[in-house]
Amino acid sequence: MKKSLDEIRSEIAAVDTEAKRLCEGLTEEQLSWRPQPGKWSIAENLAHLNVTTQTYVPGIRRSLEMARAQGVTGSGAFDLGFTGKLFVNYLEPPFKMKTKAPKAIQPILQGPAKDALPQFLRGQEAFAKLVDSADGVDCGRVTFVSPFASILRMKLIAAFATVTAHDRRHLWIIGNIREQMPKS
Repeated sequence: MKKSLDEIRSEIAAVDTEAKRLCEGLTEEQLSWRPQPGKWSIAENLAHLNVTTQTYVPGIRRSLEMARAQGVTGSGAFDLGFTGKLFVNYLEPPFKMKTKAPKAIQPILQGPAKDALPQFLRGQEAFAKLVDSADGVDCGRVTFVSPFASILRMKLIAAFATVTAHDRRHLWIIGNIREQMPKS
């Protein structure tokens, strides 16, 4: 499986559009509604996505800085590699196996639930700029070290693709929450 930075940019734009669609017309109460005790609300899913992406950003920046310092240049579509393919396939909805998010990326709402979407979109905009900054870097040769387990390494293009696959996973969950939500 190969991905280009343009494909990642398109995926980010599609995620933004879908997040807006899924949150359109929802009230504070609906954004905060949980389908079951212990399950996340729509706003909490968005907060989780935002904190997860921001957790990836420093490692991606380090990878880009090292690539530029070493003159690792390239363009086009880059192979995700074994680990990248594994992660992207695992994260794509509908998912077959649930996992508990590490404590570091548990959702913490920063204000009212209605602020979760704008915060998420600002985070997406910053992530898109980071992807733009990778232009000219061989994202198939540069290594990204996971912020969750330093032994977990993948190609930089896979880190970008993992973020967008994770976004799609949670947007799918948000769509399911909307379907379960009591009609007002």
